[in-house]
Amino acid sequence: MKRGAQQGVTLVELMVALVIGSLAVLVIQQVMAVFEGQKRTSSGGADAQVNGAVALFSIEREIRQAGYGLFGGDGSLCPLGINIYYNGTTVSDGGTLRPVVILDGGAGPDAIEFLRSDADFGAVPTAIVKNMPNASAIVTADSAGGLVQSQRFLVAGKGGSKVCTLMQMSQNAQQTGNGWNLQHNAGQHPYNPPNPNGVFTVAPSYEIGDLVVNMGNFVHGRHQVLCDRLTEVNPTVTAAPYTCANATPLVDQIVDLQAQYGIAAAGSTQVSQWCNATAGSICGNWSNPAAADVSRIRAVRIAVVARSVQMEKELVSPANLTFWEAGDPGDAPPTRALSADERHYRYKIFTTIVPIRNVIWGS
Repeated sequence: MKRGAQQGVTLVELMVALVIGSLAVLVIQQVMAVFEGQKRTSSGGADAQVNGAVALFSIEREIRQAGYGLFGGDGSLCPLGINIYYNGTTVSDGGTLRPVVILDGGAGPDAIEFLRSDADFGAVPTAIVKNMPNASAIVTADSAGGLVQSQRFLVAGKGGSKVCTLMQMSQNAQQTGNGWNLQHNAGQHPYNPPNPNGVFTVAPSYEIGDLVVNMGNFVHGRHQVLCDRLTEVNPTVTAAPYTCANATPLVDQIVDLQAQYGIAAAGSTQVSQWCNATAGSICGNWSNPAAADVSRIRAVRIAVVARSVQMEKELVSPANLTFWEAGDPGDAPPTRALSADERHYRYKIFTTIVPIRNVIWGS
């Protein structure tokens, strides 16, 4: 009886199969690595898109509301300045009231500050119906204006005739036979100084016909890029310098913020120049606008730069970023130089122009 033919694979066949299998695994690994890199690039770009849009929206929203409660039908309620005290510190001693302030960052990011009311019942001025004998006396107005304990209110001279003062309610408005009493007892709340005459150069006592405006919680904010994120801080409450430790983070992977004022000629409503907030602007000195120039600031142009978290092997970004196109009258667009390491990341630039509508309507 013959023996059957031997079945199976030879050693050579086995080695060939192993080589083919190894090549297939290598190709699959390379394909997966490329796919994973593309996925990280895409997801990083999507995150930068979202972060930039959120950061731009946050700043734009505040600029649009800036000045609410601080301007009336005849313009600024406080052309002579404003007194603000907080918890032992004189924050403003008759300083110029600016609803939006761009703080130039030099070679780094700019910062933007804004002031406004956030009163639930609206910031409609009410009139004072009784003379104050002194700066610490009760304010009596013809309406409560929705004011309750701890809220802030602004007191202004009729027609902008006096330095304004920010005060804080010690209790709910009390109705009397001659209007509503708005108590701002000295020292009981952080916005009420123990003695206004001791902390302000001019501490007015307001009279019949002067105005009261409900400021709600009095929004004083500062948006700034710190530690590669957009942050917010209240400059009235928190003293400078501002750092990652004392500022509230809003949006991550925001690496730059640049802004310019849109300036109109005196008496005009149309922006004619875009100016840096510096003393060296070709428009003049806009680093510290005077009260007469505040109403000429009609808009703010802003640019926010968001960065992807994905570091690429190749250089994927140019050596310089330009924030918006040139050609408009005024200062040239800002730019940002990228180091060799920074060029391994992808960037998205978001720009917009925001009208300061409360200034426009108040003019």
